[in-house]
Amino acid sequence: RRSRIRFVNVAMKVLITGCQGFIGSNLVTHLQKQGHEVIGIDKRKSTRREVSCELIIHDLETPIPIKNDFDRVYHMAADNANSKQQSITQMSTTRSNTLQTISALDFAVKNKSHFIYPSSALIYNTDYQTHDKPLTPLKEEYIFPAKPDKGYGWEKLFSLMLVQHYGKETGMPFCTPIFHAIYGPELDIDFKAKVIGAMCRKIIESNDELKIWGDGSQVRSFLYTDDLMKGLDILIEKNIQEPINLGSDEAVTMSEVAGMLLEISGKDLRKVYEPAEPTGCWKRSSDNTLIQKLTGWKPEIPLKDGLKKTYDWVLNQL
Repeated sequence: RRSRIRFVNVAMKVLITGCQGFIGSNLVTHLQKQGHEVIGIDKRKSTRREVSCELIIHDLETPIPIKNDFDRVYHMAADNANSKQQSITQMSTTRSNTLQTISALDFAVKNKSHFIYPSSALIYNTDYQTHDKPLTPLKEEYIFPAKPDKGYGWEKLFSLMLVQHYGKETGMPFCTPIFHAIYGPELDIDFKAKVIGAMCRKIIESNDELKIWGDGSQVRSFLYTDDLMKGLDILIEKNIQEPINLGSDEAVTMSEVAGMLLEISGKDLRKVYEPAEPTGCWKRSSDNTLIQKLTGWKPEIPLKDGLKKTYDWVLNQL
């Protein structure tokens, strides 16, 4: 059986689960531009995002019913929620995501397709991310001892370990990057919107105030989609299998993000903080020491430039 590890500049046949999602749809475009044959799979046809690849409608909680002749399987499918919804969706998302990952793994291992599974910064020990401690950029060594954020974080950590076990016991090549707060065009701006999508929409639709969850001091580091795709290509081509951060190390507060977006919009809105609203972990930022050491990759798009592109995209959608 031939190796499924192939270079990015060689035409391949790839399967993307969750191809109509924010990151999945960007990945479809990215891989097609490279000349690859892309097949997508998703639970239902989206009414908001239309992907340009062949789309297979299938519930990934059940086995994938097609032949595996794919060089790569990008498992981007996952049910997730914003900070407010997380409190009421832990059971459903944890259960569904685990079953979806098992289905994708069972499919990929049949042909030893290179399996790409993005984990999440929510797998990190929350003791490093509390309000009362200084900002500690998250190194991969901080994953254990384990104390992830909510059920979603536990599921993403379990699934990461499951991918590693599948790979080591079957010879299936795999890649397990840890995504940190991705943003850019095609991001959600509806009820599932994360902070940047939600903030862009609030600014566009308001004439007097901008409501910000929490007190504005929460810290994140945001990675633009173009940088994500380049980093993902490099990790796969170099066949790096250990968990590794794929994020920005430019930490900013939510108040600073709001200020940048208000400047981009040209609107003079009053910031109204809502400390009773959910905030997630208080301080989360990527430490990129390992990925820079192993690949030389680092983000190229400044946050303000990425925010401008994203704001313009949201404005066009509304």
